[in-house]
Amino acid sequence: MLCVKLKQRGSDAGRYNARLTEEIPMRRAVRIAALVLICAIAGLPLSGQTAGHIRGTVVDDDGKPLEGVQVEATQSSAKRSTKTGKDGQFRFTMIPPGAYVVHFSLPKYSEVEKRANVRLDGTATVDAKLFRLSNEAGGQ
Repeated sequence: MLCVKLKQRGSDAGRYNARLTEEIPMRRAVRIAALVLICAIAGLPLSGQTAGHIRGTVVDDDGKPLEGVQVEATQSSAKRSTKTGKDGQFRFTMIPPGAYVVHFSLPKYSEVEKRANVRLDGTATVDAKLFRLSNEAGGQ
């Protein structure tokens, strides 16, 4: 709260000298400090939102997770790759937003290609099912 105190100068009652004094009650000062802190904390994530993520799970034709599947995410000329873990899951983090082609491959299994649209600070989920190639087709 900003107050103006008027002081009477000399014997001339018609003239006043204005002097500004700052009187901020403690309760208001705490509220202002809390508001500034909340705004600063809330603004932190907004400044770092320049990428997105792709995640998913790869399973076989029986629905069991597949480990070691080569997963490639391609956007224009940029390509990133990873492999699935024991649980069949993979994740690409901090990738630029845009349209991606996600390719899945594992020896003795069919290859699969899917599309993903990554949004700013979003996560695109791309799950895949790979089918085991028959032994007969491979031997002929």
